[in-house]
Amino acid sequence: MARQITDGVGVTTSETYYPNPPIEYGRSGGTIASVVRVSGGTGYSAGTLATTDDNVNGSGCTLTVTVTSGVVNSTATVADGGDGYRVGDLLTVTGGGGNATFRVATLSYTN
Repeated sequence: MARQITDGVGVTTSETYYPNPPIEYGRSGGTIASVVRVSGGTGYSAGTLATTDDNVNGSGCTLTVTVTSGVVNSTATVADGGDGYRVGDLLTVTGGGGNATFRVATLSYTN
């Protein structure tokens, strides 16, 4: 789907807009390779923690995180990438206050 964008000086451009990021043909999603923290949340303890997919695309992802004063630090290692995810999916880290979130940055696929 394409949409037109007009900037502040009246110049109109167009771009391709994907409501869901494109994925490889024939696949419903992929395994998470990396994530980016959106919010550190509160009340967490360090370790390997499960996540829930707020976009309901994938399942099974766990992240190994470090925590400072109950807040999940910005770096997380993907312990298990799960399956069925899309780039941009929002993950909520379970435990703690249930309010630490990460966004899926990259995926990997196995044949």
